[in-house]
Amino acid sequence: MNNLIKDIADCERPYEKALALGIEVLTDAELIAVILRNGGGGQSSIDLANHVLNAHPVHKGLSGLNFLERKDLTDIKGIGNTKATELLAIGELAKRMNLRRLKEDIIFSNPSSIADYYMEKCKYFTKEKTYIMLLSCSHMLIKELLLSEGTVNSAILSPREIFIEALKYQAVFIIMVHNHPSGCPEPSAADIDATKRIMSAGELLGIHLSDHIIVGNDRYVSLLERGIIK
Repeated sequence: MNNLIKDIADCERPYEKALALGIEVLTDAELIAVILRNGGGGQSSIDLANHVLNAHPVHKGLSGLNFLERKDLTDIKGIGNTKATELLAIGELAKRMNLRRLKEDIIFSNPSSIADYYMEKCKYFTKEKTYIMLLSCSHMLIKELLLSEGTVNSAILSPREIFIEALKYQAVFIIMVHNHPSGCPEPSAADIDATKRIMSAGELLGIHLSDHIIVGNDRYVSLLERGIIK
């Protein structure tokens, strides 16, 4: 059995090490150990942290935390609901900090800028989700809404739901964004057909579809850039 934290020299204990040398010197496992504070099930907090970092079958390390759900964490011996909640909170904080920074820099006339934000927002999703950004006549953001959530490879795009929301918030322009969990952002025939129907409906109402952006793994497709949206 590995040594418990109490049996480790003070200078090597994660919390004491951070105090003495700075938080930046800690390894990923030591950072997680500081959050966990203590071990469980006969393991030190560092041992437990290493189990957490290797818990996902595919995604290892810190990025794997974003793919773990509560049950994945509580299935680890020594992790109960309290520790699981703390770890989930850390992952959520990291995501929100990244999104806040990206959202502040969005240029709504620039598909790449919008895609950067949504690639970060959607990178850990296992199902398709469709968002709409409702914009004013000066292309300022009025409201961002999650329109629908589908299956692994399909999201429901309803023109009726889109324009109910657009009219409610007096939007003049809308931008649609959805993710492809497969990682490939190439639009399907259904994506293109839905885009054309929404564009046509919007023209009748005087609410213009500015773009439909599909995001994948560090790649995106803008149907405006493709010439599908005029």
